[in-house]
Amino acid sequence: MAKWLGLLVGALLGNALNTAALILLSLSGYLFGVWLERRSDPILRHRKYLSKDHEAFQHLLHQSTFLMMGYLAKADGRVSEQEIATAEEIFDSFHFDSGGRQEAIRLFNAGKHPEFNLDSILNPLASVSRRHRSLIKVFLEIQARIVIADGGMDTARRRPFIMIARQLGFSEQLAGNILRRIQARTSQAKPSDASGLDLESAYALLEVPPNCSKQELKQAYRRAMSEHHPDKLMSQGATEQMIETATEQTQLIQKAYEAITAVRK
Repeated sequence: MAKWLGLLVGALLGNALNTAALILLSLSGYLFGVWLERRSDPILRHRKYLSKDHEAFQHLLHQSTFLMMGYLAKADGRVSEQEIATAEEIFDSFHFDSGGRQEAIRLFNAGKHPEFNLDSILNPLASVSRRHRSLIKVFLEIQARIVIADGGMDTARRRPFIMIARQLGFSEQLAGNILRRIQARTSQAKPSDASGLDLESAYALLEVPPNCSKQELKQAYRRAMSEHHPDKLMSQGATEQMIETATEQTQLIQKAYEAITAVRK
């Protein structure tokens, strides 16, 4: 609207002069209107910056994913075969070309190095974690796969994971819930396989205690589905692999809710 108002003002002024002035002032008025509209519309005003910020955040998240995986894998002093196998599974899920896979391996190895500075990625992530909380939670879920790769949650790997989660704005309880959720997830052969999900794992997936009320259960289910909704994560800058991970998680969340409600009927 503002740009057309500017065009009209320019035309009226130009009409008082001559044809050349009409064209010049009409164009000037239109451009002024475009500027005014962008100034008054915060979405338009920040659009060009949003695209750059989006790319920068994706780059940060991409690098941090593999650096953090390496750091946690080496947290107990050695990298086990199970941890390497889990890292390979995560690499596969990104569907890299040969160059992309080599870069992911390079970052993973850099994270394992004794001189790796964890704060170099943790501080930038912490600065944006509040705006991208759901996405950071998926990021932590990927890291949790490394923590439980050996089939358990020993203190040597659990402690740094809890510390990282807390610095990213998650309480120790929520961090523990993430670990239990991923452990419950990895115990299932396939996300779509509805058989074999025990109630303990189902409650862990929904992050509620077995004695929760029906209302608390429903609220937890809706919250978990919202946090992992692909559209929501995509708007926050999620990578393709994170969208895939979140989609699998929603299938398990749905399955967990159905398992609990079936028993409670």
